[in-house]
Parts: sequence; C-alpha cells; structure tokens
Amino acid sequence: MELRRSISASAEAERPMRRYGAVEETEWKAEALGRNQLDIISMAETTMMPEEIELEMAKIQRLREVLVRRESELRFMMDDIQLCKDIMNLKQELQSLVAIPEKEKTKMEKQREDELIQKIHRLVQKRDFLVDDAEVERLR
Repeated sequence: MELRRSISASAEAERPMRRYGAVEETEWKAEALGRNQLDIISMAETTMMPEEIELEMAKIQRLREVLVRRESELRFMMDDIQLCKDIMNLKQELQSLVAIPEKEKTKMEKQREDELIQKIHRLVQKRDFLVDDAEVERLR
C-alpha cells in the first residue's frame, strides 16, 4: 500500500503542474514566456494578460451584438408565423361562409363574412408592416 502511494507521489512530482488557473500554472507560464509576474492577472478560472482580456471582451461584445440581432430576427419570425396562422384560421372560416349560397345566408352570416374580410385585411397589412420592419432591421 505504501509502495503504491510513494510511486504515485513520485509520478505526480515529475509531472509539471498544468491545472488551468492554478498558481503553479501562472508561475510556469510567466517563466516560459519570460514576462514579469506582475504583468499577469490571475483569477480562479483563468490567467490572462490585460491585452488578452481586452481582446476577449471585444469578441464577447461582437458575439453579444450578433445574438441580439438574431434574437430580433427570431422575434420577427415568431410574429410572422403567428400572423400567418391567424390569417389562415380566418380564411378557413370565411371559406365556410362563402360556400353557403348567397340566397341562403342570414344577415348574421353576411355580417360575419364582412368582419372576417376586414380582419384578414388588417392582419395582412400588419404582416406587411412587420416584413418591411424586419427588412429595415436586417439592412441596418
């Protein structure tokens, strides 16, 4: 048992410390790069130079901008899908009313038919505005 412990302890001692963010890693990097240890910022998760941090921040900011644009596109798409579903439902209801011969329609059915046409028209206008707005956002 002790022989195993001594073998594993000697094997660990021979291996250089390469744990990410460890103090030993910080020292090892500083020696390998020939930089003064005061130039290195060490945190629990990482060890980076100030220039590297600035580059990383710039990358994160660009990624954030891309994700915000993508979120906006997806919101437009969701709104468009919902409007299309609403239009299709209204069209189906309108088709059932149009299938009834004009002579057999009641006053309520005729009014409902006119209401459906107006609702469909408003939804189509709303969708057109949404598509135009999405195009403006895309070009921006």
